Amino acid sequence: MSEYYSDDSVRILCASSLHMDLPDASVQCVVTSPPYWGLRKYDGEQDSGGFVYGLEKSPEEYVSHTVLFLREIRRVLKDDGCVFWNVGDSYNAGRNGGWPGGKKQWRDERYISRSGPNVPGLKPKDLCLIPFRVALAAQMDGWWVRSDIVWCLSGGTWLYVRSQKGDMPMTVKDMARLEPSTVQLWNGEKWTRLLGVSKSPRQGDEIVLVLRSGERISCTPTHRFPTSRGLLDAAAIQVGDVLQSCRLPEPDAVKDCAIDEDAAWFAGLYIAEGSRSEDTIQIAGHAKEEVRWREIQRIAAKFGGSATRTIDGNNMSIRVYGRVLNAIIDELVTGHDAHDKGFAPVVWRYSNPFLDAILGGYVSGDGHWDAENKRWRLGFCRNYNLERDLRTACARLGYKLTLNLSSVPYNGKRVPTFKGEIRMVRSGHWSEKNGNEVVEIRKARCREVYDIGVEDEPHLFALASGVLTHNSKPNPMPESVTDRPTNSHEHIFLFTKSASYYWDQDAVKEEAIHEGRIVKASLTGAQNTESRGNGDAPNGAMRTAWGFSQHDTLIHGRNLRDVWTIATQPSGFKHYAAFPLELPTRCIKAATRPGDRVLDPFCGTGRTLEAALKLGRKAVGIDLSERYCEMAEKRLAGQMELAGVCA
Repeated sequence: MSEYYSDDSVRILCASSLHMDLPDASVQCVVTSPPYWGLRKYDGEQDSGGFVYGLEKSPEEYVSHTVLFLREIRRVLKDDGCVFWNVGDSYNAGRNGGWPGGKKQWRDERYISRSGPNVPGLKPKDLCLIPFRVALAAQMDGWWVRSDIVWCLSGGTWLYVRSQKGDMPMTVKDMARLEPSTVQLWNGEKWTRLLGVSKSPRQGDEIVLVLRSGERISCTPTHRFPTSRGLLDAAAIQVGDVLQSCRLPEPDAVKDCAIDEDAAWFAGLYIAEGSRSEDTIQIAGHAKEEVRWREIQRIAAKFGGSATRTIDGNNMSIRVYGRVLNAIIDELVTGHDAHDKGFAPVVWRYSNPFLDAILGGYVSGDGHWDAENKRWRLGFCRNYNLERDLRTACARLGYKLTLNLSSVPYNGKRVPTFKGEIRMVRSGHWSEKNGNEVVEIRKARCREVYDIGVEDEPHLFALASGVLTHNSKPNPMPESVTDRPTNSHEHIFLFTKSASYYWDQDAVKEEAIHEGRIVKASLTGAQNTESRGNGDAPNGAMRTAWGFSQHDTLIHGRNLRDVWTIATQPSGFKHYAAFPLELPTRCIKAATRPGDRVLDPFCGTGRTLEAALKLGRKAVGIDLSERYCEMAEKRLAGQMELAGVCA
């Protein structure tokens, strides 16, 4: 055992979790995802028990080893502590050569062969039921099994789609729900009819192509892309290869509406700098931005509204009033704050000059004009909706966008952001790099992959960023998994040492739902509402008419459910299955108080430790791999991740 990193708030130990260098009853909460059985092996070390956890020859051996780890965790856990144990399942191959063995498929990581485990006594295609075997064994060994939390994974690759709803970016997952005969995809020259979509679960060998533009594309190794070296399988793509792309088309029949490019500019500025309080539109800015102030005055008057401002030091706060101006925001903007605001779907039905005006309004707020290099420099908080919209808008307008994941210091912490630039005109300099150049290739964590077939040669179609990709199959047929539902969840078991334990119900209240509307939980008494489906969010006076108890519902929301839909999140490191930050955050909020100690005995890249520190808890991470300990230390030092989002 070695202490890889330590300070007052966090320890990272490079050691076995079978024998932890921790005092008895010193940990309040454990959140962890140990190696799954029969799916993968993260590193080459044997545990101090003389076995490699996850590579056992049978489920029984895996379960017995799991019980050993849980016994050591019970020793260090406080009597009122909780354990959140994330475990996945696998299917029995039922044929020779499936297990054990596997082959070295990814650099220095070893993954089990795609044929899956071969378990004596199980029939071919049987689900091995590993999570339930673990839970029953833990129960028999003295643990209380208090909950089986289902973690549903979500995500999606964005395409540029023409459907009955119009031309717009759409996830593969959403497109797959549509009747193929009503869908077309852009192939770089024309719209081509969608033949069909087939879906299958991940196999464990999916990869992420990271482009110089900052875009992250997840796919199977057999998915094909047109590149500078010809049409290649993703597995054959190398760093330095350049993916082909195209300019996305303007709609054949653009939307004809009374609102014009002034309205578009105003909506773009609102996305960057705006907020609303009932009917008042608020625009934040610098006291010296007189040009912006005069432009807002002009646009407000044009649409029958008005504007006032307050200057306080270097800050200018502009307030805009008017029913039409509010309607413009409702029409063109989606989302509520800096973390989710973006372009409403209807925007893509407008002309390119209209789209250019929205982009112009946006960069006037979140951008800085670099006249010497003829570019807009961008920086904004981590908002994946806006990232997608900017990539699609630039692909429509023929602009060059670079947008990378980054972070900035704020109040002693690192805040995740995007940082990049937009060039309306290529520099033409000899050293200019192609934004579609592959700069990194990583493992992906996908739950589902899709084969998409289009009708016309050369069987290409465009992503929402304009990057071109190719049919997985010219005429897609159903994948091998067609006789069962696709797996879309994993299990997190809540184990406790006794029937009584610490649990902060209010810290993890969910939004209450009433007649199709969401009422957000708030411990401060703020009664926020938002609409689900058609119709506007009601004002405060209408809330009482719904019949809610303000104390029980508006303020406190509803009790946390055991089905959690949490999007996967890139790790930024070469680790197969890092938690999304929201998952350990939710567990830690529920089971700890400020200052409590949180343990992850299989800490990997340290996502649980990151969540604990952000919540003001102490953290201990243990991993056999010194490489993973180094990754965890880098994460906690503020080096942010760069990886992909996949379907």
